[in-house]
Amino acid sequence: MKKETLLLTPGPTPIPETVRRAMAQPLCHHRTEHFRTIVEDVVGQLRRILQTEQDVFLISSSGTGAMEAAFVNIVSPGDEVIIVDGGKFGHRFCDFATAYGITAHVVTVPWGATVDPAAIRVLIEQYPRSKAVFTTLCETSTGVCFPIREVAAVVRETDALLVVDAISGLAADVLMTDTWGVDVVIAGSQKALMTPPGLGIISVSEKAWPVIEQAQSPRFYFDLRRYRDGLVTYDTPFTPATTLVLGLQAAGECILAEGMESVWQRHAGMAAATRDALGALGLSLFAARPSQALSVALLPEGIDGKAFLALVRDEYGVILAGGQGHCKGKIFRMAHMGAVTEADILRGIAAVEHVLSAMGYRECRGEGVAQFQRSLAALKEQAIEGNPLTL
Repeated sequence: MKKETLLLTPGPTPIPETVRRAMAQPLCHHRTEHFRTIVEDVVGQLRRILQTEQDVFLISSSGTGAMEAAFVNIVSPGDEVIIVDGGKFGHRFCDFATAYGITAHVVTVPWGATVDPAAIRVLIEQYPRSKAVFTTLCETSTGVCFPIREVAAVVRETDALLVVDAISGLAADVLMTDTWGVDVVIAGSQKALMTPPGLGIISVSEKAWPVIEQAQSPRFYFDLRRYRDGLVTYDTPFTPATTLVLGLQAAGECILAEGMESVWQRHAGMAAATRDALGALGLSLFAARPSQALSVALLPEGIDGKAFLALVRDEYGVILAGGQGHCKGKIFRMAHMGAVTEADILRGIAAVEHVLSAMGYRECRGEGVAQFQRSLAALKEQAIEGNPLTL
C-alpha cells in the first residue's frame, strides 16, 4: 500500500487543512473592494508576524524573486555592499551583485558556522560607502541561525541598511524587525507561513525609503515604489496570486491565534527534541548555532547520501532534504517548522533509524524515537513549571 507522503523538507512544508480549504474558494477578482479588504487583513497579519509597523508588500514570486526585489531597489551601478556568505542562500546575494555590477565586500563564513558581528563592523569601517549589509536569518542550506539582533546593533549605528533574508526563519526563529532595527526583511509563503510557494513578502523601514527612491538599478515588476503606491488602497500594481493570498490569510489567522511567543516556543521545543533524537542515534549536528526551523545532521561515514534519502522516501514516504553544494551527499536536513507536528517528527525519526540500520549503520531502531518523546515531555514539564526555553 502506498504511504501518504510526509514533507519534512525546509520548504515547501505541509499545508494545514484550513489553508487548503481557504484556497479552494471560488476565484475572486483582484480589482474589487472585497479583495482589497483581504489584502489589508493579510498585511496587518504580516506586520504582527514580522513585529513591525512599517510597510509590508506581497509580491507574486518565489522567495528568490523577493530577494532580487530587495536588492535592485537599494543599489545603483557602482555601489558597494557587504554580504554575509555562509551558505547557498547567502551566496545568492553575491550572484545578484555580479548580475547588477555591484562591488561586494564579502564576509565568508564556513558552512555550518555562524557569523561574528565584529567581522561586519570591520568591513563597514573599511568600506564606509557600503549601501547595505545583506545577510540571512536562517541559512537553509546549513541550518544555521545568524545572530541578527547583534548584527543589527552594529549596522544601525551607520548609514548602511540591514537587509535580512528571513524566508526560512520567519515564524520559526525570533525576529523583532522594528525593535532590533532591521530595515528590509524578505520572506516567502512556503516555509513556516504554511502556504504553497508563490508569494514573496518584503517589509521596508522608513530609513530604507530614501535609498529606494534614489536607486538607479533597472526595475519594473519589482519596483517597490509601485507597491507602496498601491498599498495606500491595499491594491497591487500587477495581478496577484489571489488563491495564495487567501491561503496566507488563513495561515496568518492560525499563527496569530496561537500567538507569536507560543509559536516561537513551540518551534524551539520541537527543534531541541529533534536534535536530542538525532544525537541519540550517534549523529553529529552540522550547525554551530542551529535554527529552530530545521535540524541538520552529518551522515555517518560509509552511508550513501543519495541512497539514504531515496530509501527514506520510497520505503517510508518521508521526504527529507539533502545537502547542497559541497555538502551534497554528506548531510541531511529535517524541517520542523510551520504545521509539522510531533507525530510527523516521530515518523521522520523512525524512518531515519530504520534506513540507517538497513544500510549498515549500527542497530538503532527505537533509540531516536524514545529520546524525542523523553525530551519533549521534559520540555513540556519545564514549561508547565514556568521555565520556558530561552529564545
